[in-house]
Amino acid sequence: MVCAQEPSPATARVVEIAGLRVEGAQYLDPQAILIASGLYLSQKVRVPGDELAQAVQKLWKQGLFGDVQILADSLTETKVWLTLRVEERPRLSRFTIRGVNKTQSKEISEKIGLVKGTIFTESQRLQAQRVIRNYLQSKGYYQASVATQVEPDSAPNTIRVLFVVKRGRRVKIDQITFGGLAENSAQWAKRQLKETKEKRFYRIWKRSRFQRAEFEKDLEKLVAALRNRGYRDARVLRDSVWQVSPTRLRLHIELYEGRRYYYRNIRWEGNTLHDSVTLSRILGIKRGDLYNPSLLERRLQMDPNGNDIASLYLDDGYLFFRAEPVEHIVGEDSIDLEIRLFEGPQATVRRILIEGNDRTRDRVILREIRTLPGEKFSRSALIRSQRELLALGYFDQEKTTIVPLPEPSEGVVDMKYVMEERPSDQVFLQGGWGGRIRDVYGNPIGGGLILSAGLRFNNFSFSRIPNRRAWRPLPTGDGQQLGLQIQLNGRGFQNYAVNFLDPWFGGRKPNSLGFSAYYSVQRALFSDYYLSILGTSLDLGRRLRFPDDFFRAYTSVSYRYYTAKNAFSLLGDRASAFVNILSLKQAFERSSMDAPIYPRSGSSVLLSVEATPPWSYLLRNRYEVGRDALRLLEFHKWRLDAQFYVRVAGNMVFAPRFRLGLLGRYNPQVPFSPFERFFLG
Repeated sequence: MVCAQEPSPATARVVEIAGLRVEGAQYLDPQAILIASGLYLSQKVRVPGDELAQAVQKLWKQGLFGDVQILADSLTETKVWLTLRVEERPRLSRFTIRGVNKTQSKEISEKIGLVKGTIFTESQRLQAQRVIRNYLQSKGYYQASVATQVEPDSAPNTIRVLFVVKRGRRVKIDQITFGGLAENSAQWAKRQLKETKEKRFYRIWKRSRFQRAEFEKDLEKLVAALRNRGYRDARVLRDSVWQVSPTRLRLHIELYEGRRYYYRNIRWEGNTLHDSVTLSRILGIKRGDLYNPSLLERRLQMDPNGNDIASLYLDDGYLFFRAEPVEHIVGEDSIDLEIRLFEGPQATVRRILIEGNDRTRDRVILREIRTLPGEKFSRSALIRSQRELLALGYFDQEKTTIVPLPEPSEGVVDMKYVMEERPSDQVFLQGGWGGRIRDVYGNPIGGGLILSAGLRFNNFSFSRIPNRRAWRPLPTGDGQQLGLQIQLNGRGFQNYAVNFLDPWFGGRKPNSLGFSAYYSVQRALFSDYYLSILGTSLDLGRRLRFPDDFFRAYTSVSYRYYTAKNAFSLLGDRASAFVNILSLKQAFERSSMDAPIYPRSGSSVLLSVEATPPWSYLLRNRYEVGRDALRLLEFHKWRLDAQFYVRVAGNMVFAPRFRLGLLGRYNPQVPFSPFERFFLG
């Protein structure tokens, strides 16, 4: 209700507001209501007049009130006392969605965004109905309808809302037809619609639901595919959707294909650092090539392998570089390209900013970064820094980003590394009861209680052990690795192992130092079979610069001592043997995988050779084959392990792997080692 009349010369007069109060406000602040109305004490208003009518309109537009009145409590020749009487809209106490299952109801409730205790307006009702319909249509219920029932609730001035859903039958796409295609087939056009597919019995991975939002995106992809085939003027004229049955609908897309265009002349403008011949060679587009805007964009600045024009400049510090292609149509089917380059000044890295490393210390991150303060900005160094950080295994590869913060006026850039740490330590405990484990001769060698337990800390800090505050629950942050493991299978099998690795031993260079020791024993329960292994190793690793810095070299010295009794499968007719293996292992590894988890590109190649001293030649006459062949074991062992990752499409990756092993001997008079052999499978 609005208590404000049109002013007339006979009745209207200007007075001062001497009193102002609010009635009917239960949840809203009265002072906030007065502010929203625009009225205040000592204000001059005409009674009746526009000021009061405008105050009512302002409150009404808030959408918070079901009724607004401005009443005059008292009126004199010069003053007026006013009351703003409002009736607040009821507040939402709860809402329910009927007609869908529990999972769908939960998903819809999250999308609607209604909050209990807030005012439920008409716009919220319409928005909620629209969200529900869109959700159901995305699930294939194209004829879904939604009705809203609002009822008073038990609490005063509250309501409960019921959304009644009628899903109808699920509708599938029966057929997709095209008009206007002259040189491209309808089957090719259908393949460009990635999310809009016809209903076919053999289609498993893609459902034939019609979703308007996805359909619009597919139309954009279809037009882009046509333009990449040279049809520069291609566009969608119109599309039609109609139902042919309660469960089927059809789509028709009318296209304008146009003629094909070809590149003619390519001219460079603004290039002062590199000549046009060099730029054209990197661009790789020649006169007569088919018009392809995606290829042009990739060759200019979007090549993931860095074989583009932008990389040529960005790797040399030109962070502010831009390339803008301008097309000039010549004749009926030719395009001249004018590529305008804005080289700008070189940018220098000023600061390194790190965020999100709650456990890992800054120096562990900084030692892997290739974009150092004082050096020129380089995109390839930025990409390599991200790869090295992800290879640590401490950070979520999907949420780790590097943000350049340039300041063109000063010619500098700050590099902000935004990290999100993920759990990298492992604690496992397994137990059970197993049956008998037998050797090749049927002798039981294990069984009963099975226990496997281990700890592996991949971001350990040995130097922070004396610091009590660092024990949360263990000292972490230096990138060191510590592992402890124990395995038991009754009395028949026991294995104990400990290992430690510091990837930056000394903290100055990427030289790793590792140590490991283990003890394993197998024994039969009802025979004299016994085999124990005591081993230890010392490992040194370093990063190489030749042929490139993806190579690493590892050198390992190890000693293993075997005690075997009645192990005829290994010893032949000998009853027992005490075997000593002292070996030196050299390995070379090249790893260029883009990510440690789910790599999509790159490769990993490992070549290693492990060799013992040639005891039979070193000891000469003091070496007896029958006595020393097992006591001082000699062999040389070669291994090659290679795996490659090639992106096929999207996140689909082809990953072939090759393994090769060779076990050799120095002296043909000495039999092959019964230990350290390869096993297939």
